Amino acid sequence: MEFTDLVKEIGYTISFESISEPRREGVALRVIVNRSKEATDLLIYPHPDCKVTTFQIDFPNYITYSVVYDDYTVWNDEQIFEGDSFRIYKKSSYLDYVQKEFRLPDKNIKHYSLACFEHHIDIISEYEPVINRIFL
Repeated sequence: MEFTDLVKEIGYTISFESISEPRREGVALRVIVNRSKEATDLLIYPHPDCKVTTFQIDFPNYITYSVVYDDYTVWNDEQIFEGDSFRIYKKSSYLDYVQKEFRLPDKNIKHYSLACFEHHIDIISEYEPVINRIFL
């Protein structure tokens, strides 16, 4: 599965499970999220009646990332992205900041984002993440 496949899906809510830097071969950053059509399922997960899918999102490398609690996120109408819960930004202030501050104007970097119901996760990377479904 590719990140763009998740970007195309609408009508789902995701919750933030964890983020880590395992530093294994091929994995510099790992994000675990849960997805459901019913937000209530995410609140009571891992209840056996929940219809929740867990994804492991591995970035082979990254430039930077941030996790912000949803109460502190601010909507910006100038940003342009594809997707609902899983997003790829075409234009964002975060991407502009990283390109300028880290002197990366010629690098082909992307802004990936996970709009979880209590957190917002942003990752800037040159590399596409590897997505795996986790069966618990």
